[in-house]
Amino acid sequence: MSNPAKMYESYMVPTLFGPWADQLIAAAAPQPGDRVLDVGCGTGVVARGIASRVEPGGKVTGVDLSPGMLEVAEETSEHEGLSINWHEGQAESLPFPDGSFDLVTSQYALMFFADRAAALAEMRRVLADGGRLAVSTWQPIERHPFYNTLNSTIEERLGMSGVKEIFCLGDENEVRRLIEGAGLREVELQSPSMENRFPEPEAFLAGEIDVDTAAIPSMQQLSDEERKRVVESISAEMQGPLAEVTQGNEVVLPFHAHIFTARK
Repeated sequence: MSNPAKMYESYMVPTLFGPWADQLIAAAAPQPGDRVLDVGCGTGVVARGIASRVEPGGKVTGVDLSPGMLEVAEETSEHEGLSINWHEGQAESLPFPDGSFDLVTSQYALMFFADRAAALAEMRRVLADGGRLAVSTWQPIERHPFYNTLNSTIEERLGMSGVKEIFCLGDENEVRRLIEGAGLREVELQSPSMENRFPEPEAFLAGEIDVDTAAIPSMQQLSDEERKRVVESISAEMQGPLAEVTQGNEVVLPFHAHIFTARK
């Protein structure tokens, strides 16, 4: 696929981000008539899940920095017959007026924002008085042994790893401080767990390694053939851990999250 976001939508959304979107939406409790903004919307799984819940009279908007993600979000929502507004923009500078939304959501995106405090301040700014926030992050990497092992293996091979970034907001107190620091109140926490299943174990592992090493400078300097050999070497070291979490033709992994809700 020429657009990597299409692979993300076809593989990662059904297996991981779709089921977890249901958890976030349940915590957010969208109501008919709500104006909703999903920040860091990716291919739009949360926004699409909310759209029917705010009818009649509600409106859903998604914003993301990636044109590729937004292209898939628009195509998918149109195919599903959903009317959602999609915008390209930064979480730290949301392109919307003050008080534009009754609910702001963000699924597993806060850790990737360049300035998390500024992003949360912007989410508060665009909320109407009494508006609600619902944000999810993963619990610490130590609660995800397969990824902890993958992180160590990549670090040993390349000196750094992108795996830890995914779990870097696992400290619930840190996230609570960020949310309260943005001026939001009534912060509440849920910490659900879920077992997720991924087909084709070897393809799953190759995809994880590819994503988690893509931004490492030493990898970017390699030729395609050299990069392929490095990925194959890491994959070989991960065969034991992969076998431990494989059942039949599926990788079965428990995931643990924090879902924060708050109010302006």
